[in-house]
Amino acid sequence: MNSSATSLCQLNAKDIMSSPVLTAHDTWSVKMLLDFFSKHRITGAPVTDYQGKLKGVVTMSDVLRFENLPAVEKERLIGVSCYGEYASYELSHEDLVQLVQHADINCPVAQIMTPHIISVASNTSVPDVAKLLREREIHRVFVLEDEQLVGVVSTSNLLDALISACACQC
Repeated sequence: MNSSATSLCQLNAKDIMSSPVLTAHDTWSVKMLLDFFSKHRITGAPVTDYQGKLKGVVTMSDVLRFENLPAVEKERLIGVSCYGEYASYELSHEDLVQLVQHADINCPVAQIMTPHIISVASNTSVPDVAKLLREREIHRVFVLEDEQLVGVVSTSNLLDALISACACQC
């Protein structure tokens, strides 16, 4: 094995992660999330609550899945969200139909996010991070230290590290 490959294998998540991590809020609308993704040129983010606690992860795949749901499923997601939960008010079918017409504004991120967070420790080796991404078929993993979010390693971070290692050979 050459020295640049060896050095790449010796790197840890903390060596290639992006930090600080941009986070989405669980009460944002899907539209706000899309604006956030566009503004920051990202395709996914961890989701936090108003206290900053990690609640899940949301990606463009979640948004696309939501956008392609039948109206009846969107009605269910919107009806379960803040309207019924906080106002103790059950919406009529007509109310839900109206809300679904603007589902991207009326459905919160909490309803479309994945509540399971896949994370690694900051000292996890780059090869182990790559294996995890490949095995789980995901594009990012969050880096935690003492249960606190300190970074994110994405497929782009891995590719950048590979490019840097290969550039050392030239």
